[in-house]
Amino acid sequence: MSNVGSIAGKGAPDLLGTGNVKFSDNMFLKLLVAEMRTQSPLSPVDNQSFMEQMAQFSSMEQTKQMNDGILQLLSYQGILARMQGLKQGADLIGKTVIYKTEDGKEGSGVVQGVRVEDGKTLLDLGGKTIRLAWVTGIKANSTSQKTGKKGNSQGNNKN
Repeated sequence: MSNVGSIAGKGAPDLLGTGNVKFSDNMFLKLLVAEMRTQSPLSPVDNQSFMEQMAQFSSMEQTKQMNDGILQLLSYQGILARMQGLKQGADLIGKTVIYKTEDGKEGSGVVQGVRVEDGKTLLDLGGKTIRLAWVTGIKANSTSQKTGKKGNSQGNNKN
């Protein structure tokens, strides 16, 4: 048994504790060699036991790879959700929104900006910040105001 301790070295407590330990092919082979060296010659470990250990190790590696893939997908999903929220909020800039807060207060305001905080899309209404989820209606600002300003500047450029 002293061979197992010397192979594990200083990292042995981490195997049993809560530390971050990376399992690898090399670690599995070290444990396998240590087990073969310390087995009793009168009752050696049978091939079936070794095959089970290798299958468990293979399963653990596949599970780890699948977990890494899922974590990467979740990261991408979070990025896409933020981008979608920003796009939806950006489409409201310059428009008047009607909203109802969680406590039932109603109001309206012109959207001047949008940002994402803690996974929530927030709209800036000139000094007041509301959640995009609170929006119950959208009003386009009057077209005469929008086109009037552009029309005058364009008209002055043409003449």
